[in-house]
Amino acid sequence: MSSSTSDTAPEYGLPSLLDAQRQYFSSGVTLPIEFRLDALERLASGLEDRRDELLDALASDLGKPKIEAYLAEVYFLISEIRRFLKKLKRWTRPQSVGNPFYFWPAKSEIWLEPLGTSLVVSPWNYPAQLALGPAVASIAAGNTVVLKPSELAPATSSFLKELIGSVFPEEHFSVVTGGVELGKELLEQSFDTWFYTGSEKVGRMYAEAAARDLSPITLELGGKCPCILADDADLKISAERIAATKFYNAGQTCIAPDFALVPAGKLDEFVSILRETLERFYPEFPSPDLARVVNDSHFERLSNLLSPDAIRIGQDVREDRYFAPTLLPNSTWESPAMQDEIFGPILPIVAYEDLDEALKKVAARPSPLALYAFSNEKSTLEKIARAVPSGSVCFNDAIKQATNLKLPFGGIGASGMGRYRGRFGLETFSNKRAYTRRWICKDLFAVHPPYGDQYEKMKKLLK
Repeated sequence: MSSSTSDTAPEYGLPSLLDAQRQYFSSGVTLPIEFRLDALERLASGLEDRRDELLDALASDLGKPKIEAYLAEVYFLISEIRRFLKKLKRWTRPQSVGNPFYFWPAKSEIWLEPLGTSLVVSPWNYPAQLALGPAVASIAAGNTVVLKPSELAPATSSFLKELIGSVFPEEHFSVVTGGVELGKELLEQSFDTWFYTGSEKVGRMYAEAAARDLSPITLELGGKCPCILADDADLKISAERIAATKFYNAGQTCIAPDFALVPAGKLDEFVSILRETLERFYPEFPSPDLARVVNDSHFERLSNLLSPDAIRIGQDVREDRYFAPTLLPNSTWESPAMQDEIFGPILPIVAYEDLDEALKKVAARPSPLALYAFSNEKSTLEKIARAVPSGSVCFNDAIKQATNLKLPFGGIGASGMGRYRGRFGLETFSNKRAYTRRWICKDLFAVHPPYGDQYEKMKKLLK
């Protein structure tokens, strides 16, 4: 196999790489299902064999606790690949559909066919999962892949280059590495389908590039995902589940709870319970169970969001990029931490007097990737979900909906467009092509000139 592990700088060699991938795709080698399954099996084996290397890379880049890295990056990816290995033959079978009676005799089907050459651009916060997840779906669909992992997670990026280079020929799947300049070069290329995970600002650039060739694009962005506690919410359970998901990966998760809305009369009690929960979760500092902030720039950005009454669980260790878990207990809609996605271990808590008014304020903001609601009443939960559009919803917990491989994952509006995971990813990277076959025989319902009285006949027939 040819290696894709050498640096592609300074010219990156993208035109020649894409030409090789187009020729590879045009040869038809990626079309057979058995070929795709073999490729996925090799990738799963490579991940399993080099699991400890990946865990070390994730610890180097983000200080991820081993269990967090294993569950969210290694186990998650292998589980998704195994699901494709189990289901791909069934998912790719032509889907038979009915025909109008006036087609008879005829047979109609929907086929999933690969699109061609795909680009996957991934972020730094889950640098393995969010890189290989879309790529796996694209390979399963029969495409070739160019993957650009984030330069802000260099150890994981290097691991991905080595892993993919050892499993795939570069004309099938290649990893290219670099920063802003490489990103600019990629924007000038043509791909048959694009997949970008990251910020809304950069996502718009990729959308414009895809639009140039009218190519489909999937955007996985983010936003401020609200946790809304109704008056009857169980505060203890809510606090524990919000804390466990908000501070996972040090809050650097696109679907993490970004802020909590709490009835004004229960604010103090909720803050007290949440503080006790965090003190129990992180009894020492720097805690080995809290990931580190990705770099100094993000650390400084987070520091600027703190309010004078911030509740800090321990202390920051700046040289280690350890940012202490933080609650902002008296936040308002105008607070600095309530303006943009936080992407860090800071939780603003906003009190509300009237749920309906609070929902109006949330709904007036850009639609988030996820919505979390806590209540014992089904009608209240459904009311909240109806009031606030989002990519996904989870009741009485957070993030669980995004870890279910049987559910689609994606945003709406400013939080993105398109879906992936499992079968939904296969369809995203495929052309749903309509097929109709008719037979050479007498056409009982033909309509052609001269029409004569055919209008009257058809009007009676098609009642």
